Amino acid sequence: MFDGSDQLACGTLNTCSECGAPATAELNCQTGFDECLALEFTSAEFFAVHHLMVATFMLQHSSKLSREGWLAMRQLLREILVENKSPQEMRKQNKSAVNSGNRKWKIPSISGAPIIGSVPWAKTILDVRRESAEPYCADIAAWARASLADAAGLEPE
Repeated sequence: MFDGSDQLACGTLNTCSECGAPATAELNCQTGFDECLALEFTSAEFFAVHHLMVATFMLQHSSKLSREGWLAMRQLLREILVENKSPQEMRKQNKSAVNSGNRKWKIPSISGAPIIGSVPWAKTILDVRRESAEPYCADIAAWARASLADAAGLEPE
């Protein structure tokens, strides 16, 4: 899992071991994710793409998910982006299936080890502009679409 601990000297470039995003000590995938969450939870305009942001980040950082959890995130993105289902429809559709009392599998990873190999992701969370809601939402949607395409043929371990 990329947590910034493998950074070089402050300000120098390194890459995320999971998604390959260029990173510095000041900005890496986790800090990018945290910044996006902060924006989303302070503004309804930013929050409109929360479901895409979280699922896409998790898809690219497979150490955070079990095999079944990763497949569920990819399926969630597919249903939203390809089948045009709303987040509300998805919650209603999956309420019983993802209820921890009903499902026989775990969503988060137990080991913390990546379950997919290195992937040349076309876009990462560090490509998302955060200056205002309009470019943010457009970038999140573009990142999600590109990531779904990149993940289409992948089979997690």
